[in-house]
Amino acid sequence: LSIPIFIMGVTLILFNLKILFVLIFPILFLFFLVPPPTQFMYKVGGTMGNFNTQASFTLLKTMGLPVTLSSSLGPPIIVLTTSAGEPLSFSIDLACSGIYTLIAFTMFATFLTLVASASVLKKISLFALGFITFEILNIIRITTIISIGYWFGEEIAMLIFHTVAGLLLIFIGMLLILLIAEKLLKIQILPTQQEQPPCSKCKKSHKNLENFCTNCGNFLNPFKTKTSQKFWTKLFLLLISCSIITLTIQAPTFAIAPEAIGVTSGWENATNIFPATITADQNVNYTLRFLYRDRDYERIAYQDASLMYAYFPTNTSTSTVYVDLGVANSISKLHSWEVCLITWQIAQGKYPLVSVLDSRDIQLLEDVPIIARYLVFESPQNYTQVTLYWYEIATFNTGLTVAQKYVRISLIILTRNSTNIQQLEQELLIIGQIIASYWEPLKTQSLISLGVPAQQILLVLSIGFIAFTKTAQQSNEWRKKTNNQKIFNSFASPNEKLILQTLLELAQKKKTMETREINAAINKNQKKSMNYTKLLETLNNLEEYGFIKKDIISMKNRPRLIWKAKY
Repeated sequence: LSIPIFIMGVTLILFNLKILFVLIFPILFLFFLVPPPTQFMYKVGGTMGNFNTQASFTLLKTMGLPVTLSSSLGPPIIVLTTSAGEPLSFSIDLACSGIYTLIAFTMFATFLTLVASASVLKKISLFALGFITFEILNIIRITTIISIGYWFGEEIAMLIFHTVAGLLLIFIGMLLILLIAEKLLKIQILPTQQEQPPCSKCKKSHKNLENFCTNCGNFLNPFKTKTSQKFWTKLFLLLISCSIITLTIQAPTFAIAPEAIGVTSGWENATNIFPATITADQNVNYTLRFLYRDRDYERIAYQDASLMYAYFPTNTSTSTVYVDLGVANSISKLHSWEVCLITWQIAQGKYPLVSVLDSRDIQLLEDVPIIARYLVFESPQNYTQVTLYWYEIATFNTGLTVAQKYVRISLIILTRNSTNIQQLEQELLIIGQIIASYWEPLKTQSLISLGVPAQQILLVLSIGFIAFTKTAQQSNEWRKKTNNQKIFNSFASPNEKLILQTLLELAQKKKTMETREINAAINKNQKKSMNYTKLLETLNNLEEYGFIKKDIISMKNRPRLIWKAKY
């Protein structure tokens, strides 16, 4: 999210606001790098996955293949009986739902709408037809994978075709979008550049090494570039500032384990994941025990490990705290509790599996921004679950490799007494803080990092100072223009008054004017031609008085020199 904002700031520093307006759409295009919220992904992906699964199941049944559909818990599953009589389960999870191809299509279609010359209605139609096209292609992809599994087996279907099917889907979909845009909607994707014929003054302006023709505003020297010393100075200072900030400010978003967690003899024997004992207060001590490994859930959720521990208290009147540990190479595979129990079910048109009593964020540690999610819900099995979970990053040593993986830690208390929820929340919070501290997050932050909150006041004051300075500048220009207007009305020549009056009348018809258009309007009003050099001199004087402004605009993706009236 910070990349587009950073590029906007750099553009303003190195260039100006006008350049930023020209580049604003390409810069905003970078927002596609921002991952959508997890809740949104699973809600939309669940709806799309359910629809695509139903459509693929219908096609497979029409083709006569022995398939059944199951969606009692989690993502929908198509169970296929192969020609050899073996059952195969195809889970239509988030990755297969079509949400990622939808994001790719949206990015591609947005790019087309930026570069294409077409009406707004045609661009909206392009989005609608493209979405339908990608949905149909994704249904065909799922149907084809399952059909290949029926005839050739699971390995060929999943290891060969499934690997390349996504890329083929995006490639074919983009080709179809291009064909739809050009053949059906008649959208010209890459409009041909029509060079403006040179006017009578272009040759003279080019000979004088001018960048623009002063008469027609045509851009004359596209290959003549000269970078000012001011630009290089600002670039050098910007690089130095960014280097200092990068090397000094530390703002961790995940806790990082102090050393590699050993899993050389299996995940069940992973060492130093949690503290062996925890002292919550003077009367309650907890002892850690490993309970089991859920291999079935690992296979369904594509996780490296799903381990269950428990902290057993010495005081029997205190609740046992279960610790659910999920490990995966991608944070998207570590589903939140809300997604598994609520969002995914609603996306498939079902009721949530539980009734939520409380759901909010809690900051575990004060000096490090580690935010945990607190969730309390009632289960249909007549018990209440109190959960506190958060995400971390840890280095795992498997003996062969050492790799960083994402971790979800969930602290769970099960109770049938819903009157002591606040007490259980405090117990989970204390244990969560101890575990988060055990993982030793980056507590030592630099002086600049600790000063960032204090600098927020300085930032507000700076913005206020800039706004005040800009307002004072505008007020000063207005007073200057008013005084110049009085002087101009008293001492200007008839020709100067005629030029200004003609220019103001022309400005009411069009916002931008070329010098030749102003000259033609003056010749029409006074029934005789005006000296071109004298006209340019008068226009430059009017610009100094603050009545008009010379500007450069982008017209048909080409720069052009024009005049604008300032009042």
